[in-house]
Formats: sequence, structure tokens, C-alpha cells
Amino acid sequence: MKTITYLEQGAVMNHSAEIARLGRRALIVTGRYSSKANGSLRDLETALEKTNTEYVIYDGITENPPVSEIVEARDIGVSKGCDFVIGVGGGSPMDAAKAVSILIFHSGKDASYLYESPVTQDTDKDGQTLCFPVVCIPTTCGTGSEATGVSVLSRVDLGTKKSLPHKVFPSLSLLDPVYLMYAPYEIIRNTAIDAMSHLIESYINVNATDESRSLVLSGLKLWSRSKNVILGNRRIGYTKNEHPGNISDYVRRTSDPERAAADEVTDLKILSDMLEASNIAGQAISITGTSLPHALSYRLTFSAGVAHGPACGIFQPGFVSYADEKTKKTLLRAMDFTDIDSFKEFLGAACDIGNISEIDYSINIENSIKDILADPARIKKVPYHVDREILERIVSFS
Repeated sequence: MKTITYLEQGAVMNHSAEIARLGRRALIVTGRYSSKANGSLRDLETALEKTNTEYVIYDGITENPPVSEIVEARDIGVSKGCDFVIGVGGGSPMDAAKAVSILIFHSGKDASYLYESPVTQDTDKDGQTLCFPVVCIPTTCGTGSEATGVSVLSRVDLGTKKSLPHKVFPSLSLLDPVYLMYAPYEIIRNTAIDAMSHLIESYINVNATDESRSLVLSGLKLWSRSKNVILGNRRIGYTKNEHPGNISDYVRRTSDPERAAADEVTDLKILSDMLEASNIAGQAISITGTSLPHALSYRLTFSAGVAHGPACGIFQPGFVSYADEKTKKTLLRAMDFTDIDSFKEFLGAACDIGNISEIDYSINIENSIKDILADPARIKKVPYHVDREILERIVSFS
């Protein structure tokens, strides 16, 4: 299924009629805070009310949502008769929206169905699991979930994160860089690193095609323009001004409005490029899937609370270092790095993995390596030989 995507300021309001055509009553799936702070939830409510589309809000999605939250949202959606789902926020709400849509459509099945491979009668001609339409409205610039059929949830029973075996591509994705103007620096940085990780892992991949490689190189060139933002050398977006507790325009707006207006235009252009790079990365991994760095990251995220982007990013230099010379040069050139050491230095400065202790880090990494070695499918996508020694070198290179 091809997702209809719009990247523009005012995307939600501009395409309210297209949202309304997807159903009669929407279940909005989001987190507790960010969609309210950045205005995306307000815009969506206004758009739905404009088209007389009924809606119900479930705002209980947390970062790396567990299956229990999906069931809770599903129960609300079924009880209210919702016939399409809208995910608003970062990757967690968008991934959750896909899973919720499956369980609302298959309301007679319990949560275990999410991790059962769909039978033929439960899929369409493209292999997508039958479900209600999904709309995605991203407010970060990393997951690319609005462009993929993938949904990743936390498995409390397994102590890690795991992708569903179902494919659910959004019917409609609405990308507005204005929402990123309100995101904290750490969110912009971490999600941008995730987008870069998707691009690299799609390129160094046995499933790579001419199309996916072309997407990766165009995405990395867009992404490279944001390196100063990722490092914190260029502040971007809105900040809190003299009105405590309110998100508003730049402090300098009151003293230099012309400069503030010019900076806003520039910021929106940079954020639009970052949002587009993330979307392109999503398109690329829809073809290839992710690879070793993502597999290594899941336990760090689930068990140690390391943000997903940095948890993937720290393994990229080691992952790239084992690729063939032509691939290394192509990727580094696209990202505007002179060599693997400058790439490693950049990620060393950009990836904040928090205060995880050395022992906790070692335990999680060892368990991740065991997970990978126990599941050949995780290695199958890598175009070079992988064994325990290689995995340990990739980790130690970072």
C-alpha cells in the first residue's frame, strides 16, 4: 500500500477533508504532553470538528509503549465505535496507532494476536494485515513510522522491544515542521540520530535495491545539513520566554523582531529538511528493514532507559567499519564526513546514553549479543560475515 504523504506548514488543516474521508469516528492515539504543547492535537481537533468527524482521545501512550497500553486504547476504540485511528507524536504513538488499529478491527482477538503471523485471510493483496485506516502525524524527526508498515512495542515478558509480524502502512501521513519548533533540543537530536541510523542500516543491507540506495543517499544529504543542530551548535525552534511555563516565541522577538522572524524562516527550513530526511529513511527501511545496530539497541532502551536514537547511533561507526571500502566512502561522503574517525567523533559527542553504569551496560550488551546469535534472521540482512567476535568488535569500536 502506498501512503499518501504531505510535507508542508498547516498540513493537518490543509488536508482535513482527506482525513474525514477515512471514517466516521476517529480514535486519536497520543502521549500525555507533547501533542498538546506543540499544537498538533489542537490542530487535529479543529480539523475534525471542521468536517464534523467525531473523535475520541486516548493520551496514555508512553515512550516505548507496552502491549498493555495498546489493549487499553483498543478497548476504548471498540466501545466508542471508532473506525479509524490517528497517531500523533513521535514513533511511540504512531507505532501504537498501527497496533491499536489491528486490534480494533480484529476485536474478537486478544493481545497475543499482535505477535502471531497473520494468516492469508487476514491480509490484503499487498500482504498488509486487515485493519482500520491509520493516519500518522509525526512531531519528531527520526522514526519515519509514518512511512513504514512497522510497529515496535515493548515486550515486558521478554525484557526487550520487538516488531510486530504484521504490516500496517498509514493511509495518510501529514508532516508539518512547525510542530518540531516546540520540541526540546534532546528530542530533535535523538530522533535525528535515529533517522541517520535507519538510512545507514538500509544501505548496508542484503535487501538493498537501487531504489532504497537512492533514497538513502538523498536522505543522508538532507540529514547532513542538520549536524550543527544535532551537536547543539545552533539553537533552533521556540524557547520559553519571560512568561514562565508557556511555550512561545524567541526571547529576542521583543527586542529584535526582524531577526526573530528571519531566524524562524531559517529554522523551519532546517526542520523541514530533517523531517523529510526522516520520512525518506522510513521509506528506505520499508524496503530493507533495519539491521544490527537496532538489534543491539533494544535492551539498552528497554532495560536501561537509553533513548532509542543514541542507543542505535553508538553502534553505527563499528557497523560501518566492517562494510566494504566503496560502501564506506559512499556513506561518509553523503554525510559529509572525511573518514570513519570523524564520523565516530561526531557520534561520540552527539549520543547521550545517560548515566548507565558500566556493569549495566555490559550486561545489556551481552544479552543483546546472545539475542542476535540465537536468531539468524537478525544476521541474515548483513552483507558481511557476523559472529560473536565481530559483534564484540562492533560494540567496542563505538
